[in-house]
Amino acid sequence: VSPPLTAGLFVNPEGSYPIPSISVSPAGVIPVGGNVTIRCWHQRLGMRFLLYKAGVRNYLNYTDPAGSEAEFPIPSARREHGGNYTCRYSNRTDPAAYSEPSDPVQIIVAGEGPSPAPRLPAPHPARSMGGSSVPTTEVWSGAVW
Repeated sequence: VSPPLTAGLFVNPEGSYPIPSISVSPAGVIPVGGNVTIRCWHQRLGMRFLLYKAGVRNYLNYTDPAGSEAEFPIPSARREHGGNYTCRYSNRTDPAAYSEPSDPVQIIVAGEGPSPAPRLPAPHPARSMGGSSVPTTEVWSGAVW
């Protein structure tokens, strides 16, 4: 009788480490072109920090600091830098073991997000079979994410 076959199953030991802390400086609305820094910290030494942005599947950046805190500077902030960020940390020698995500911090860059433009009348309204006027376009301006 052959031994039973076993398939390798990756078990994510998420939560193996305490949740890190996170802050953003300066707080509040950042003007386009301004500088902002995200800082993460925890109680363990020799860990790798990973920075995440909400809506982005993979981490944005990582660092291997000598101590137990990391800084992620964002020089010359652009509108697309706005959003919610979290960090987590992992063991450098065992990257499968990592912390739960930190609580989120929010970065708001002045002027971020789409804003509707005034509705413009269509220059040549489309006519339906009944002869009534139907607008053909809507115009929206703003950032495309």
